[in-house]
Amino acid sequence: MKTRHAIYGMMGLAVAAMLFVQSCSKDDSDNISETDLGLAQDETYADALYDEIDNLTGTEIATLDDIGYAPADMKSTNDQVCAVITVDHPDLVTFPKLITIDYGSGCSVVFNGDTITRAGKINITLSARWYVEGATQTVTFEDFSINGVLIEGTRTLTNMGLNAKNHVELGVVLENGKITFNDTAWMTRECNQVREWALHLNPLSDSVIVTGTASGTNVLGEDYERVITDPIVFGRCSQYSYQWGVLSGTVQVTNSARGTFTLEHSGNGCSSEVVITKNGKSFKYTFRYVETFRNGM
Repeated sequence: MKTRHAIYGMMGLAVAAMLFVQSCSKDDSDNISETDLGLAQDETYADALYDEIDNLTGTEIATLDDIGYAPADMKSTNDQVCAVITVDHPDLVTFPKLITIDYGSGCSVVFNGDTITRAGKINITLSARWYVEGATQTVTFEDFSINGVLIEGTRTLTNMGLNAKNHVELGVVLENGKITFNDTAWMTRECNQVREWALHLNPLSDSVIVTGTASGTNVLGEDYERVITDPIVFGRCSQYSYQWGVLSGTVQVTNSARGTFTLEHSGNGCSSEVVITKNGKSFKYTFRYVETFRNGM
């Protein structure tokens, strides 16, 4: 069994540690309740958590494949050394193989002025080399958290082969997903998505396009359904050392008790702006990294 120290470098603008900062006037905010705004924040937060994990694990697996799954042979060029990577079969022949990303009791880094702390383990069971059609990546968690927010569930990515644009498509299914903010506030998540990975000779030019649906219950116990109506596009953000960020996309969320609202990324690329629209009223928000989150409703 071989290990290496993984560098911190995947935490893009899509990270779950996002707090909205309201940019509309007080008069405008009176048209949408603080509860609705909080639920919109939760929704974006939960989705960003799982997207961040997909981006992190996908990049890690591709890197490991390039070096024959022998992580001890890879040298970090980043001073911010973080998790320990373990591969049970460090070769290109033996599958399935178990890859563990272990952050231990806590591993903190600073990104764009905010402290991000991860703890616990991400386990990945890989059925075959990631680019083989039909290969699966099954991701589970052991006491894994970001800034104290616990992440649970089983996330399975299946290589569906190349599409008409010659891009790799990955089917994504999340089962028994749960985000726990604290002892009194949590939400659940199930999802069925497709991640289209547009690979380039220069990996810094790669993009990921996400479509699909999700559902679950929010922190108030209300049912919700989530549909990506305009694909969510991730790219490498040059102003953030080419880490993954959301470039554009729109999501429609229907709440069983509160109606429908949309979350639209502004399209300004890596600008950290999102527009929330409900009942014909739109509000622009900016989000950033923070260390603490929701205290419940």
